[in-house]
Amino acid sequence: MKGWIKSLTSDKYLTPIREQMIDMLDPGARVIDLGCGSGDFLIKAHSKIESGFGVDGSKSLVKYAQNRTKDLNIANLTFEHRMIHQHFKPKEYFTHATASLFFHVLPQELAAQILKSTATYSDRLIICAFAPPENKKQRFLMWFDQRFTSHYRHYIEYCQNGYMEGLIKKCQLTIKSITDTFDPTMKIYSIKL
Repeated sequence: MKGWIKSLTSDKYLTPIREQMIDMLDPGARVIDLGCGSGDFLIKAHSKIESGFGVDGSKSLVKYAQNRTKDLNIANLTFEHRMIHQHFKPKEYFTHATASLFFHVLPQELAAQILKSTATYSDRLIICAFAPPENKKQRFLMWFDQRFTSHYRHYIEYCQNGYMEGLIKKCQLTIKSITDTFDPTMKIYSIKL
């Protein structure tokens, strides 16, 4: 997806949730954002954090994030085009790892490996993720939103395995808190690593 399209669609929709996630960051945090997309989360958080490192598998989205930080004269953020896989390990240690709507797009075995590995390079994980729908309308809207994506089969596996809570349990991690958002199908999970 082109960065400017993402900035006008999903980034705009997720703004209130990203603000909630920013409030959960400690001042002066060093943050890695997994699947950073257009860099919107880190760009919004840049004045609160010491440094931010965004990584994403989309070259065009990373380029968009790099251009935005340059245009906005933001010096404490870097973005890298890199595939995140089970052996992914950044060069530095972070106080916080974040991810927004990331783990449902991956094969669930890979998602579990990546989630577990965050403990080797961060102290705390803050994740915005799809949660179980509360009614048929929500279930239909979530299905419709995901049905025509290239990762649909991974989304189905994610749902069948208990959504984010199921993935966290599989990884034997402890949830510190679950925060509701304006969208009842998205929750923010805080995990102490």
